[in-house]
Amino acid sequence: MSLFGRSIRILVVAIIAVAVFAVAKPTLAAPGGSLTGYSLNAADCYVDITATVQDGGFYAINMWDDGNFRAGAGLEVAAGGSITVRFYIGGLILQGATGIGVYLENAVGTAASTTYDSDGSAQLWSDPVGTDCASRGVTWGATALGGVCANPLPNGTPIYSVPNGAPMYYDPNPGTYVGNLPPGTWYITGFVDGYARVWIACSSAQVYIPIESVVR
Repeated sequence: MSLFGRSIRILVVAIIAVAVFAVAKPTLAAPGGSLTGYSLNAADCYVDITATVQDGGFYAINMWDDGNFRAGAGLEVAAGGSITVRFYIGGLILQGATGIGVYLENAVGTAASTTYDSDGSAQLWSDPVGTDCASRGVTWGATALGGVCANPLPNGTPIYSVPNGAPMYYDPNPGTYVGNLPPGTWYITGFVDGYARVWIACSSAQVYIPIESVVR
């Protein structure tokens, strides 16, 4: 194997290994997701809120404060992908509750009928920030920034049990071993040459495990 080929293989192995161990729980096929992070830019009067989803579909992140809808935005997100919504700060967080409410939902604002995750008391900015932003003429608003998935999960991909875990390969041959798949249930996108092809995450290439490891 050439030095270039060996370097590419090492890079692929590293990406797959990181992705597999980041997916600590078995992958489940269900609509939903989790809020995963907040990032405040006080100087420019906005806060970015990120969520990671399970199944593909339309997802929105909405912001409410003491019963007042502040802003929300959404877009189509691929299975295993993420969405970031940028919320512009138009004033103070009201004091009737302990913080501002952030909700990952299936539609924007009052059109939402399903809440997948929420934080009902998020302290996203201080009073001085809210006062400064309002005095500068910033108004409440939201823009969806991302729903990118480098390796989308094909629609209708079935889930199978891999009860004992399995060795993983980045190609369907035993010379490309990259580690072990944890026991659990996993998306299987196909079967080829005695191997099952496993979808891990948006950030990872698919991997192969011996077909006998899969309960069908």
